Amino acid sequence: MLIRQVTLNDCGAYAGRHAFNFATDQDKPVILVGGLNGGGKTTLFESVLLCLYGMTYAKLTRKAYERRLLQMVHRRRDNEMAGEERRTSVAVEFTLSQAGHLTEYMVERSWRAARDGIGEELVVKKRSPEDPDRGYADLDSVERDQWQSFINGLVPRGIAGLFFFDGEMVAQMAEEGESAAIRSSFNSLLGLDIVEQLQADLRTNLVRNLTGDDRHIREELSGLAAQKAEAESKASRLRESRVRREAELGRIRARIEEAESRMERLGGGFAEKRQDTKTRLASSRAELDLLGRRITELCSAELPFGLIPQELNEVARQMDEDRAASRASLEAEIVARTTRRIRSAISADSFLAGDPHREETISSISEVLEGVASEEAPAGHAEVFGFSGPQQERISGIIRSAAGSTLEAAAGAAARYAQVREEATSLETALDSAPADDEIGPIVSAISKMHEEAGRLENEVAHLDQQAAAEEAMIRHIAAKTRQALSGQYKNKKTQRMADLTGAVQKTLDAYADRLRAEKMGLLESYVLEAAGTLMHKEIIEGISIDPETFEVSLHDADRNAIPRETLSKGEQQMLATSILWGLARTSGRPLPFMIDTPLARLDTEHRANLIERFLPLASHQTVVLSTNTEIGAADYARLLPYISRSYTIRYDPGAASTMVREGYFWDGEGNEV
Repeated sequence: MLIRQVTLNDCGAYAGRHAFNFATDQDKPVILVGGLNGGGKTTLFESVLLCLYGMTYAKLTRKAYERRLLQMVHRRRDNEMAGEERRTSVAVEFTLSQAGHLTEYMVERSWRAARDGIGEELVVKKRSPEDPDRGYADLDSVERDQWQSFINGLVPRGIAGLFFFDGEMVAQMAEEGESAAIRSSFNSLLGLDIVEQLQADLRTNLVRNLTGDDRHIREELSGLAAQKAEAESKASRLRESRVRREAELGRIRARIEEAESRMERLGGGFAEKRQDTKTRLASSRAELDLLGRRITELCSAELPFGLIPQELNEVARQMDEDRAASRASLEAEIVARTTRRIRSAISADSFLAGDPHREETISSISEVLEGVASEEAPAGHAEVFGFSGPQQERISGIIRSAAGSTLEAAAGAAARYAQVREEATSLETALDSAPADDEIGPIVSAISKMHEEAGRLENEVAHLDQQAAAEEAMIRHIAAKTRQALSGQYKNKKTQRMADLTGAVQKTLDAYADRLRAEKMGLLESYVLEAAGTLMHKEIIEGISIDPETFEVSLHDADRNAIPRETLSKGEQQMLATSILWGLARTSGRPLPFMIDTPLARLDTEHRANLIERFLPLASHQTVVLSTNTEIGAADYARLLPYISRSYTIRYDPGAASTMVREGYFWDGEGNEV
């Protein structure tokens, strides 16, 4: 895939139409877009993902997504939105190779504020590069309502994060660990997320169809008991660790309070401002805690069922068929009883006694009864589930909730969690970077270090809470499975056979997932090690291993001795995180471009040079970099210049209330500002 052009129209800070030509030369894969903070770099970055994925690009609810679209509508100097005759739109044109043939696509997403909400439109067109004069034509090979699914098939959303990311994401991976990012991306690029969901569905189905007297159920119950004991033991250890960390955190907070009291006596104004920031930060953390608990509650309720909408629809359809079969069987039974009574009545000697036409009448009535019995005979369909009426109502309620309110509530809570977390991070940064004079400077420095330590402990406590909550949820899940296993009974031979087949399929899926994971994990480790050797200065790192279950990354020297992660500097940890993203992207096997927003913000000079010289020119056949003038300075630009096909500078003009775009970077090749 090669992005050819991105066009913004009345989008964010961009008034009118602005087109970015991203076509690259074969030996110059880099497109450089420079801009100061607030100039429109992030808008450009987000617009590409928004155009391609719509509401799913940030996993927003419909209401939150419409608010986001409204925020991206350009506003004039008087802070009024552009008139209704001007639509906000983003268009992405790209070339894709399919079955040995090149095809050019143009995806345009536009929207306009309306009285009943946001009017949104998606347009997908294509053309052949061999005949560009004919222009783009609508994608008529795919139904319009399937255009979004078509785009998702071309560039899956699950792996887009490997190719479209920002420096903050890399810094967060370095600080919080890469295991979650690896698990999510690795499973998506292998398709194992679908396999895991299928395995969970199969386990639920298997337990439901086992009897209490069966040998397999005894084995299942034994395994569940062992899992529950292990989960309870782990949860207990996690809670004990949390108590110790909380006590240590309390001591740190007491020292911070004492130091800040001293600082308040020296500089009351600054202390008052700091106290206000602390209060806001505490409020944000409290809300994060509530949101986290809410998300956990949703995840332990009906939310997981929302991941299998097709299976839920199949269950609902089967229950409808079961109800119809039950009604048909009851009606047939009523007709049969009535028919038997009539036959008994006409066979009596007293029926039409003495009537010369008695035999003919009885024969006619019998023929009619035969016809009625034939018409009312059941079609031969038997109930599959055999649920009672209340059970069907309960299951229908779960299906409706999983497909509607529960998903919306979870998405809304997740979006709010991300927003509050960003606010808390900003407040923490404000506390750490507060100004200090000569007298209070040493105190501020000491408080800053203690806050850093407190932040580390808070993160550990939060992580322990999450782990303990996960184990407790597992305990509840195991208990539920045990209850289901004890109360389940075979209903007929068909369900017996289904249970046997389910077990066989489960083993096959396990073998498939293990084999695929092992094969690709080895490839990922080699790619990550190669990338780390390119980007990092730790020559003692001779091996990298990734646990296939936890996805924890371990570093080794030549003798296979573990290298502690704490021996790496922050810059080296970010280089390692970048190496993992690079390795995952290569493991995916998809030739997609990289688009990176502010990749160097937190790097020191040495690692910044490494990223510029060894990563950006080699990362992909096309790498779009969005940078400030401090990230890629004059000297850095000169080193990167041989690999740059095009460069742009974007500046926000308050007078015009718009971002202005010009070709060229902040400096020329000689280091002169332009």
